[in-house]
Amino acid sequence: MTGLRQGRRIGAQIAATVLAASVLGAGLAQASGKESLDALIAAAKKEPKEIDGRLTLAMIPVVKKATELFNKRFGLDKTFKIIEGRDNTFTTKMMATLDIGGRPKLAFYATNGGDMLSFVTGGYAEKIKDWKAVLAEINPRVKSGKVDANAVSPKGYEGYAIAHSNRLKGVGYNKKLISLKDLPRTYAEMASPKYKGQYAIEPWTSHWEALGHSYYPDRLDPFLKIIDAIGANTYVVSRSHQLVPRMALGEIKFMTLNAEVMAAFIADNPGAPLDYYFMDDLVLVETTLVFIPPKSPAPASAALWAMFLSHPDVQALRDAKAPNIMYGEKNSDLEMKARLKGKKVWDWQTDKQAMAYWKWINAKEQKKFRGAIKQAIRQKRKKRRR
Repeated sequence: MTGLRQGRRIGAQIAATVLAASVLGAGLAQASGKESLDALIAAAKKEPKEIDGRLTLAMIPVVKKATELFNKRFGLDKTFKIIEGRDNTFTTKMMATLDIGGRPKLAFYATNGGDMLSFVTGGYAEKIKDWKAVLAEINPRVKSGKVDANAVSPKGYEGYAIAHSNRLKGVGYNKKLISLKDLPRTYAEMASPKYKGQYAIEPWTSHWEALGHSYYPDRLDPFLKIIDAIGANTYVVSRSHQLVPRMALGEIKFMTLNAEVMAAFIADNPGAPLDYYFMDDLVLVETTLVFIPPKSPAPASAALWAMFLSHPDVQALRDAKAPNIMYGEKNSDLEMKARLKGKKVWDWQTDKQAMAYWKWINAKEQKKFRGAIKQAIRQKRKKRRR
């Protein structure tokens, strides 16, 4: 988010190349889905064979097989090289490059739903021309009406980004150390002294910032006190991939994490005494996305690739680390949906109030508020370093 808050474009957006304009953005006439798809394929054939881009870490294992399917489907011979690293590092560089009139290095980028609106409003994402019609030609579930096009490209950034998986904030726990009935059912309950020293949290702030929506706009001071108490009660602050094995061994009773991390660990270690659940007050769902920047080095190939990631054959390649509760059909997706039944599933585009809160918390005037959240949840990590 740091790059998004600081990296607003300077001046007007420099026009994209003629080729990019022909396959992305608005057209003068609405072509049929097949005609638009054929135009994309024809343009892609003129683009480089080797294409660099970004995907979220959980989707990287599908790339090799997905590329084979992609080339077979479109009659192409592309190689997709996925550059690994943190999403916001690459998007920050992309924005800075466009701001000075340069051309982005990567053909496509990865982000999540909470950040995507900034790329759209800032002019850092190109809309795919005739995207619904083209998507229907690529994804048979969309064409048949079984899957809504807006499940694949959600409203708020429809046509600008393609969704392929989710991250869901939940709570993992050791069943031998604590029963489900004794665990907190809301995040506010974690502030209770009875849980002091029993749980771990990760250092990321997006989840806790989202929780502030439940207290916006007139109960934000009590919210910060709750977050501070949660931080003070924390046993340790670290990443889930480091903490889940320790929780399995009995060092930690429970922790907040991405539910798919726990689901994947359980799938790989069926004897582990672990399980997960979702809180009652809010379940943040971060939709993981692919989008194409202006002046992409391979805009047609990138658009085809982004949409093809939604194809049922590609989606079937995902494992438990990449759930899809939007249109996924795997048993792991269905199980995740069942666990979410009756919960307050929330993302930054849920409703107008959520959007208003998104604009408020991301404003430069709220830097102190965001900093207070970060300081609260990371206080135990800081103390250990002293």
